[in-house]
Amino acid sequence: MEGGGKACWPYLKSDSFEFPALGLLIKGPLKTLPLKESMIRIDTGYDGFLLLSEEKYRRMGFHLSELPRKYWPEGETVAGEIFRLRRALTIIQIPKLDVRLEGYVDTFHGNVEDLAGLKLIENLKLLLDGPSLLACIIR
Repeated sequence: MEGGGKACWPYLKSDSFEFPALGLLIKGPLKTLPLKESMIRIDTGYDGFLLLSEEKYRRMGFHLSELPRKYWPEGETVAGEIFRLRRALTIIQIPKLDVRLEGYVDTFHGNVEDLAGLKLIENLKLLLDGPSLLACIIR
């Protein structure tokens, strides 16, 4: 699946659904979690860079290096509820392609999902191969 400037990851399975995902190394103030690729679901409905579960955000130490509150964006639920997203800077690596991206990581109270959003994937040439259940980055 790799070679020729292309790296692919299998879709993640959850219940009866499959979701495209990328293998990312996420660097935080305290550590890289984990020391191998984390499979992060691609979500074009999230317009940010990277959303981490509240637990991972705290464990990696992002709460220690958050941007000032005035720079925290607002989010909105499907039901129209408005809430604040906590935000910190991060470095993302894609080891299969030796790619390094600087961006930000968000979370909010009660969040349990990890998502790669539009701001992250707009930096990549991405191929979603639905029939093969593969998400690929092409250089």
